[in-house]
Amino acid sequence: MSYVVGTAGHVDHGKSALIKALTGIDTAHLPQEKKRGMTIDLGFAYFKHQDGTPVGVIDVPGHERFIRNMVAGVWSLDMVLFVVAADEGWMQMSTDHLKVIASMGIDNVTLVISKSDLADDDMLALVEEEALEQFLEIAGFIPDSVVVSAHQQKGIDELRQHICRKLDNHSDDARQQTAVQRQAHLYIDRVFTVNGVGTTVTGSLCGGEFHVGQKLILQPSGREVQVKSLQSYHQNIETAQPVSRVAIALKGVKKKEVERGFCLMASKESGFIVDEVIVRLDGMLFENKCRNNSEVEVAFGTFNTLAKIFVFKGTNLARLRLKEPTCCFWNQRALLIQHGGSSIINCGAVVWGGAVAKQHRNKLYDLLMAMPEHPAWEDYVTINMSLYGYAKRGDHQLDESGYKACGDWLFTEECFNNSHQAIESILKQEQIDLSVNELSGKVQLPMNVLSALLQQLVEDGKLKQSGELFSLGSGRSEAQLSPTAKQILERMSQAEKQGYEADKEKIPGAQKELRNLVRLGFAVPLEGKIYYEKGLYDNLVNDIIEGREVNERFKISDARDRTGLSRKYMIPVLNRMESDGWIKRVENDRQVLRAVETALA
Repeated sequence: MSYVVGTAGHVDHGKSALIKALTGIDTAHLPQEKKRGMTIDLGFAYFKHQDGTPVGVIDVPGHERFIRNMVAGVWSLDMVLFVVAADEGWMQMSTDHLKVIASMGIDNVTLVISKSDLADDDMLALVEEEALEQFLEIAGFIPDSVVVSAHQQKGIDELRQHICRKLDNHSDDARQQTAVQRQAHLYIDRVFTVNGVGTTVTGSLCGGEFHVGQKLILQPSGREVQVKSLQSYHQNIETAQPVSRVAIALKGVKKKEVERGFCLMASKESGFIVDEVIVRLDGMLFENKCRNNSEVEVAFGTFNTLAKIFVFKGTNLARLRLKEPTCCFWNQRALLIQHGGSSIINCGAVVWGGAVAKQHRNKLYDLLMAMPEHPAWEDYVTINMSLYGYAKRGDHQLDESGYKACGDWLFTEECFNNSHQAIESILKQEQIDLSVNELSGKVQLPMNVLSALLQQLVEDGKLKQSGELFSLGSGRSEAQLSPTAKQILERMSQAEKQGYEADKEKIPGAQKELRNLVRLGFAVPLEGKIYYEKGLYDNLVNDIIEGREVNERFKISDARDRTGLSRKYMIPVLNRMESDGWIKRVENDRQVLRAVETALA
């Protein structure tokens, strides 16, 4: 199992020096960082766990101007090392960093008193006591504490062992909860080009595995990309495990088309792609309050942008209209930062993604306010069911009794039945086959939801599908045929009145598939191993019999004139009509047994 830990704390309190002592790696990578002697962007290192697996370490900037980089660094952490220098003690940025950690819901924190060589025992005790009091007041818990000196390598081995123990004891339950709610995903924190490799991104992988050759979705653009190669902690790998620092070479995208804050996802359906979200604020965490219709900065994952905020009166719910679209997840922690500054305004969890129609807003707000303090995915499903009658299943363990399952979606029985009746009514009224896109506006269901419902109706024998079109009727759908059967059916349609002659085709397994096509009502066999597409045969029957009375006789030449068929195909068609009970042979003529209107009725 892999892990990622990170640092937090006031600028120049020894975070980078601590990481170098733990890992032997200097995390400063920008020239200005080396010149200033402080971390500006995220730095990365690692050391080996006692079981041999790598423990990634993120060096987070401490200066207030880089608070957004801190959010980008802590979102994926298994553990935080909160650093307070023994010679300076608790500082304002210590308070701000602890607020960020509490805001992001991280409670696996160890207090590290650094630079112990610069203070005596009394000073060390005072610094530790004050820091623990601050933790209790701001975050609501008292962390473990360790005293170290990176300069003298004092306490470093003990801290490394402590980190391994804490990771082993803490991570299983927390990860299980996250994995249940979110599939494999990686928020990008760096984008660059490597000679001979191409576009490469880095980030912390969470929720599941990525592997070489896998096709991923780059959000919010929705572009499909492919993993060309993977590297983790300077090793080329075939599969990346969560949670770990990963560099991914991507195929199918240029560097200019990728930005920090974009998210790589294993599944298109696992997150919200939105420019509007509703956040349930932790109203009691900070004294500052959000003003309605003001502009704030919102940060989650490695993404941040400006947003207009609308706080609902009498609630701790806020609607955020983002300046640019993004990918986020349900119940994901988000931080609100003062526009143009670094003051933390508030924080909370994303409880809804996307715009909400006015007629649903009041009910939605009531449902969101009624959620428990620590909601589960079932609460999100229940809200959707109450609001719309359908909800996404996802990969979550749910009690689906009482719901109608359709692919990736669940429906209430009432919604499913009402939608089915509406679709049937529309198809009867229009008297033409309709696509998902055409039906969506008429039924008032999103296309992805309606697609799942239509496929279920096809499987249940309530509808029939031909290509992208749906119609009334039962029977198997063309979309469910095997590739060989689809190939034969396509050639049959192309042959039109010339007919599909099976003996002239060299398709493996064709005879078996032809029998299946006949059984399912897609094809009609004629003499001489000639096959007509069922719709074409029905049209020929209609052309030959339309307007004729029962018992009326007609000549073969009359049928040829009406259909345009040559004698080679006319006789087999008439013989097939006779076996189907449409006509019977009387000397050289044919006599009508059924009127076409009767059959169509």
